[in-house]
Amino acid sequence: MTTARVREEVDMATVRLRGEVDLATAAALEGALVRTIDPGADLVVDVGELTFIDAAGLHALARVDERMREHDRRLRLERASPQLLRILAVMGLGELAA
Repeated sequence: MTTARVREEVDMATVRLRGEVDLATAAALEGALVRTIDPGADLVVDVGELTFIDAAGLHALARVDERMREHDRRLRLERASPQLLRILAVMGLGELAA
């Protein structure tokens, strides 16, 4: 059984994630990120302390990215692990960590 925790710290347009994002927490993550969208700023998500993310979490990030693009802004992931970079590339989301 996976214990899921998502903790966020918002500083300007930066969100730092810690812990795990899975099916049980992906909707909460998406909601938290959507609430931080500022039409005048890009959204940076620091995933350096993320220990696990499943398909539901990745899908949530992709949906937030779509919402950001509606405002001509972008979602950018920082400090992604090599494993996460590979998964993002396979899913066609590699530009999120560019």
